[in-house]
Amino acid sequence: MKTLRLALAAALLVPLAAVVAPAPAAAQLVLSNPWKIVRGGDVRKVGKSDLAVTAVGDWNRATQRQTGESENWTQNGAGLDDLGFYVGIKKGEALFRQRDKKKDPLPKFDPAMLPTDIVEWFENSARIALTSAVFEVGAVRPAQLAGHPGVEMDFSYATEGDNLERKGTARAAVIGQRLYLITFDAPKIHYYDAGLPTALAVMNSARIVGKK
Repeated sequence: MKTLRLALAAALLVPLAAVVAPAPAAAQLVLSNPWKIVRGGDVRKVGKSDLAVTAVGDWNRATQRQTGESENWTQNGAGLDDLGFYVGIKKGEALFRQRDKKKDPLPKFDPAMLPTDIVEWFENSARIALTSAVFEVGAVRPAQLAGHPGVEMDFSYATEGDNLERKGTARAAVIGQRLYLITFDAPKIHYYDAGLPTALAVMNSARIVGKK
């Protein structure tokens, strides 16, 4: 099962309860490697950027990044929900890590893009990265991210070899000539509707706070 975080070979997620519960020192060392806890109320700069969000509820944060500008959180487990942060993307950069630059290059970001262009760029990037022909953007509406005008879009997809339909919502804005994008996706059955309000609350908390 693939999600937008593209964790094709990621380790299995340890449930939040297991991370919170006391454990032997050796076990704690293993748990701290691929995932780290983000406590509800914590303010964190994501993706090594100047964008900060406040966690609503407890999350697991993946310590391995797909790109230097990305970060991913989950509450229920890898493949069950994913809150992705793709931040500070510069002109000429792709949304995801390039898999095959020659045969199937990912489209590059341009700060001159209009909101409709950003939607198309996101859709094309996701289709290539997920190797999925079944990726569709649905409703598109104006939105704000970190106090800047942007766009919010709903999307759905099913990856190759996996018939489980997934739904998602993404919010994006160009701030200081760079793209900031937050996505949430989960299986359409139960997890998307259950997790969306919390994900949107995290998106709403986003703000620019200055470089590290």
